[in-house]
Amino acid sequence: MIAFQHTFALLTCACAASVCSAAPATITVKFDNNIFAGSGYDAVNITLPKLAPASGSITEYVAAGRFQGTGTNVVGVPESIFVDGLNDLYMYCYDVYERINNGQTVNYTINLNGELARTQDFLGAVNSVMSQSKSTYDPYAWLHPVNGYQGAAIQLGIWESKYETSAGWDLGAGSFSASALETPTVDWWNQFKGAIDSTAALDGKYLMTFEASGAQDMIAGDPLNVPEPGSLALIGVGLAGLALARRNKAQ
Repeated sequence: MIAFQHTFALLTCACAASVCSAAPATITVKFDNNIFAGSGYDAVNITLPKLAPASGSITEYVAAGRFQGTGTNVVGVPESIFVDGLNDLYMYCYDVYERINNGQTVNYTINLNGELARTQDFLGAVNSVMSQSKSTYDPYAWLHPVNGYQGAAIQLGIWESKYETSAGWDLGAGSFSASALETPTVDWWNQFKGAIDSTAALDGKYLMTFEASGAQDMIAGDPLNVPEPGSLALIGVGLAGLALARRNKAQ
């Protein structure tokens, strides 16, 4: 029995080490052509700091809205992790310094903890406003804007949450600012901004990010109770060890 316990301990350590060095979870995303086909967008001007070590700021004319695409080649996580399914993959840009084109295909690494606390604050407010007409709170309401103006306000708030260096929420000033917004976009932004201080932040377990070099990172929805890849492997190790222990005891 002592020999078995020693062997099992070594096996467990070896398996745990392999989990720690395992490749990260990944997904291939093919963006729709038109990339905003699911909801539309608002074309706006944004100003934000240049990437270090450069100083100063840059101003760009961009389309703000929810992106849509199709996911394939999922590795390291179950396909059930994608809220609306792989054929309807809804995302927002989480990196304005790189680009995504209509119909582009990108291989992403999935980060289950890649969002900032400020982003969680903003999305909690978005869900609160969008859930007012529903019987229950919807943690994924932010993924389902009713039109391009609402989607644009959500996208601008996500950028504000990431690139604004002050604690305030103001698209008209600060490190991140936006202008030339359509009136309905402004109206939705004001509703979302007005709810930030009075609503709870969205729990990070409902969020994940897609990260890639050479393409815009994305932020997307993440269902509850989906263990991370390492956790799934460790659970398998534990169950296998329990079965071996019971078998040895019976013998």
